[in-house]
Amino acid sequence: MAINPNVIEGGGLVVPTDPKDPYWTAINPMTGMTAAQAAAAQAAGSVTGTAENYYFSEAKKKYGYIDSIFATDDELKKLLIYAITNNLSDAQFQAQLTSTQWYIKNSGTLQARGFSRRQYEELIKNLNPSDPDYDKKVKEIAGNTDYARGLDTTKAALEQQLITKGIGYTAAELDSWSKDLYNGANEKNTAYISRYLNTKIGAGSLTKGTGATNLEDLADYASSQGLQFDKYFSKAQQTTWIQRIDAGESLAAIKKEIETAAMISESEPVQNLMRQGLTRSTIYQPLVARANSKLQRVDITMNDEWLQKNAKDEKGNLRPVWQMDTALMNHPDWEFTDEAQEKVGDVTLRILRDFGFQG
Repeated sequence: MAINPNVIEGGGLVVPTDPKDPYWTAINPMTGMTAAQAAAAQAAGSVTGTAENYYFSEAKKKYGYIDSIFATDDELKKLLIYAITNNLSDAQFQAQLTSTQWYIKNSGTLQARGFSRRQYEELIKNLNPSDPDYDKKVKEIAGNTDYARGLDTTKAALEQQLITKGIGYTAAELDSWSKDLYNGANEKNTAYISRYLNTKIGAGSLTKGTGATNLEDLADYASSQGLQFDKYFSKAQQTTWIQRIDAGESLAAIKKEIETAAMISESEPVQNLMRQGLTRSTIYQPLVARANSKLQRVDITMNDEWLQKNAKDEKGNLRPVWQMDTALMNHPDWEFTDEAQEKVGDVTLRILRDFGFQG
């Protein structure tokens, strides 16, 4: 595709958003995109997920340092996609960037922030980061600068949000993420911070906060559907779910996906009960309870191989409890129960009486 030769006044190329525009670029689906993401990408000229990571990575290689704002701001995200797709030169990219609404709105603040950061870095440049007293010395030398005060305030606010969401972090990560926000003048941009923190969510590190609560809720629901959460659903899948919930999607929507997974191996009659809102645990509970009682066990579950084979008739309908009782008397463990021993004793006694050995 040819590069749009039209430069707006003041420099910069206009990123086309109308598919009818001759310079509009349809984004091809990439590995990792769902069918819905691919369709949305081609329709809107933007992408999500794995494809975004590709463009972000390529832009860093081609244009050098790319701030994290490019990964979360929709306008700048489209700019990166457009730049890489059309192989813009560094000069063309810089010109395009300066014409964006984001740059026009934030350039003054960014320039001031950049100046204060350079001042701060100049003051601490001779300090050794590996020095055990590094943090103390930084505060002594540069702690009274605008940059240091602003960064400390940003770090404190960010740490509280990380704790609330239950996102795990190291001291180095907290420092790095705080600088990302403050250097980009986004420390008060709540919408940006929300999107930024969403990318830091990882199921493996969610041990507290709302993220951990939601993850535990999903794990309990999966268990009620007879699915071992960590075995059946990967950490990547769990992370995606928590990110979607954090972004505003409901727990009910995620639970619906778990329910769909649990339906796969079930009979149509059981699936119909699940569609009415019943979990597999509730559906099988009477038969599971009867099996454990009849066989004098406590470990039989809804997924027990023998139970699954004998709990349904040829049409997939669950047997009534009285029929299950009959089937359980053919279970290998039944002969060892008190009930079985009592029945054997009764039969033996009748035989002895028939032969006159008992009064």
